[in-house]
Amino acid sequence: MLQRCQGWDYKAPCIYSITIAIAERRSMALGRLVIDNDGGGDPAKVAAHVEQTAAGRAVDAEWRRMGDFTPAIRPLAIQIMPDHIHIILRVTERLARPLGQIIAGFKTGSSKAATGKPGFWSEGFQDTILFREGQLEKMFRYVRDNPRRLAVKRLYRKFFTVRRDLAVEVALTPAPVVAVGDEVALTRNQQNNSGGFAGGGSVASAAAGACPRRGPLLHFQAIGNEALLKAPAIFQIQCSRSHLAYRRVAKPGGGFKIARDGSGLPIIETETCEFREKLAVLLAMAAKGAVLVSPCISDGEREIARSAMDAGAKLITLSNKGFSKLFKPGGKAFESASEGRLLMLAPAAWPYQPGEKRMTRLDACTLNRIAQLIAGDGAAEVNYRGMKPVDIAGRVAAACKVGLMPAPVVAVGDEVALTRNQQNNSGGFAGGGSVASAAAEAAPCSRAGAVFCYNVGNGKDL
Repeated sequence: MLQRCQGWDYKAPCIYSITIAIAERRSMALGRLVIDNDGGGDPAKVAAHVEQTAAGRAVDAEWRRMGDFTPAIRPLAIQIMPDHIHIILRVTERLARPLGQIIAGFKTGSSKAATGKPGFWSEGFQDTILFREGQLEKMFRYVRDNPRRLAVKRLYRKFFTVRRDLAVEVALTPAPVVAVGDEVALTRNQQNNSGGFAGGGSVASAAAGACPRRGPLLHFQAIGNEALLKAPAIFQIQCSRSHLAYRRVAKPGGGFKIARDGSGLPIIETETCEFREKLAVLLAMAAKGAVLVSPCISDGEREIARSAMDAGAKLITLSNKGFSKLFKPGGKAFESASEGRLLMLAPAAWPYQPGEKRMTRLDACTLNRIAQLIAGDGAAEVNYRGMKPVDIAGRVAAACKVGLMPAPVVAVGDEVALTRNQQNNSGGFAGGGSVASAAAEAAPCSRAGAVFCYNVGNGKDL
């Protein structure tokens, strides 16, 4: 737990939320969780508290004396958990030494107070710097809510256990139609299989007459409700960067971050009619029982996923890095997970790494293709500019530990074909291009496969 804000002056006055874990994370050295109310099946009604041990009480007392040793630090809150603590403090004036050294002193003193010897705490700590108005009250609520959240994790363990190898079978089939253009809110394929939604049709039907062939097993790390993968209708969230953009502001240490309002919501800088139309249609699908899937790469995709979560929809997300052993969803995602409305996936071959991992274009292409395969008939069009189907298939195979991954194809009606743009850039295909052909044999499967639309050089970036 060594998260830091690069470039930040840790002597400067500010408010910090800090998490410190004990060295033996699986022990209950600091306290015992007591569940006061199991909620009767409703995670929101769960109530719990932590009954502190002697060591926990010693740490609590040491924390409350921190201001005596460093007058520039004002302790604001502490929550003792069985194997870690959450503290909130305010630095009221410039410190003579960095905050990290002061926390190290607190760890040494509290370790001796709790056990009579050093080594009680794990190395380092994790901090969050509270910059925005309203952020402090939100953090107070989070810290106070930790015992309940731990109780929810234990009561609904199946939704909060990280699986290292979840095998998911996908099916490949010719897609009935392909529509090209950023103006299209949904692919025609999605519209055909959603009942159009203009007249309130059902979302569950597959393409009439589609005969998919069984695809490979994709392997994932996973946390959440795996049953969402078996939903009869899954629709992919895919949104161009030109359709919605959040406001960005400079962050300490360089670079930019998403600007947020007092309640923590992203501030939208630009928004198009196409985005609002897509949002409305996808939320209508979700309200009728469809599951939405997305790697949430663009701001528009994040906004649709956030809105879907707020609306109580079921959501599958894809991550470009694996999950740590003790990972759990944060914020509203935690509540969604506890209610069985969230599944988080990461390709099995992509390891966990602390902090944020930059989303590369290759990562984005791989995750978008995986989302298409999971969505099946509900797949959206994705512009894989400059990349060949066989290359993307290879990346998916490597990421998801697939021995042999068929290169995706594009089909119109019952015949395999290239989009007009692909024909223009492939030498006509009839002259012996290398694009993979459709399989001659087809086998029945539970759900049809994905639309695959790529552009060799004329389209926009993802």
